[in-house]
Amino acid sequence: MNHLRRIPLDGCVNFRDLGGYASSLGGTTKWGVLFRADSLHRLSPADAEVLTGRLGVRTAVDLRAHDERDMVGVLNPALGISEHHVGTIDRSVHSNDPPDPDLKDRSFGQIYENMIHVGGERFAAAIELVADPDQWPTAFFCMAGKDRTGCLAAMILGLAGVERQDIVGDYAATAPAVPEIRERSLAELPELARVWEQFRPDIVNAPTSAMTELLEIVEDRWGGLEGYALDYGVKPQTIERLRDSFLV
Repeated sequence: MNHLRRIPLDGCVNFRDLGGYASSLGGTTKWGVLFRADSLHRLSPADAEVLTGRLGVRTAVDLRAHDERDMVGVLNPALGISEHHVGTIDRSVHSNDPPDPDLKDRSFGQIYENMIHVGGERFAAAIELVADPDQWPTAFFCMAGKDRTGCLAAMILGLAGVERQDIVGDYAATAPAVPEIRERSLAELPELARVWEQFRPDIVNAPTSAMTELLEIVEDRWGGLEGYALDYGVKPQTIERLRDSFLV
């Protein structure tokens, strides 16, 4: 049976299936049960039919901050998809904090390390939701489907024993969609331009070096993705259940 990695939709340009990756634990990740995406608030009626009909998505985990949800909208509740909001950062656009002059000097990996450390308990909560097979098929998303979503996807794949090169490749697969993601995001939230200016110029890209560096940092600091997850509160039985259900 042929499976599509990227699911073509009108309102999402980065909706992808996490199935088909080989695991060092044996088997491959199951197709059609876990999806990563850019924001689902833009779904067209045709998109909604794909998600709820063809894919049968039952659960959505929204990683966006409160201000993003307030400003651009949320998943249409009429779709009947059970939505969980786990904002992995406090604010995306509106912040009373002064700009950090050191942000431009931080590497991608350091930026991601800070995000998954400061938001560690929130990422752990998201893992608990996404790893629950009773809720599948599940889609998790942020605004672009790149940074927060990319880190959570790396965690899920890593916990399932997917090799590092495939985790990096899954992250970098966002790259072709970056120009359209940027255009759509700025059209809805022009304030993002000011936010991005605080970071390195390539912050909107998805280079392989970003995830490669993050995985190296996680290995050095937490002993790997499983150590990271356990450190922030993911239950061992959650990891075991994910492996039992996600690997075939």
